[in-house]
Amino acid sequence: MNEQLIKQLITSTLLLSDGPEKKQYFTDKFDINDEDLDSIINSLNNTFKENHIGFYISKTSSTLDLKTIPDIEARLSSIIPETILRGLSAPAMETLAIIAYEQPVTKSKISDIRGVDSDSSIKTLNSRGLIAKSGELEVPGSPVLYVTTELFNEKMDIGSIDELPRIGSLFTNEEE
Repeated sequence: MNEQLIKQLITSTLLLSDGPEKKQYFTDKFDINDEDLDSIINSLNNTFKENHIGFYISKTSSTLDLKTIPDIEARLSSIIPETILRGLSAPAMETLAIIAYEQPVTKSKISDIRGVDSDSSIKTLNSRGLIAKSGELEVPGSPVLYVTTELFNEKMDIGSIDELPRIGSLFTNEEE
């Protein structure tokens, strides 16, 4: 398999994935070593940068992920279409509610609350500009913290997250 096809397949796989993919997945699929994979990823990132593409491939010691460049991510909220909330799946809405009420919150805590993996929902909400990364928790592994954005506040017609209704106020029956 030629390098150009490998680049296309890696990029497409990361674009369609719900989160980071293990480097080993690619080295096994394409029968290449870690150094060759790193070289291919560096080449792709250089091409993206030279052609002013709005994303890059993020590398850790064991994973790859397609991410929006920070400058573009910050500008997305002003250009995302008005229909941004329409079409959100129930899991995405559930994830959004958890982030709104628990922020700043890690992906792990979101998944624990929901009882299922939340990578796909987080990626969807992030791509639509409704949530953003706000830093990292200072514990081993440095998990990313997520918060809602100004676009979320606009769509919810609130000035700040403090204006969200308190969950307890939604229940009037003491037995609930």
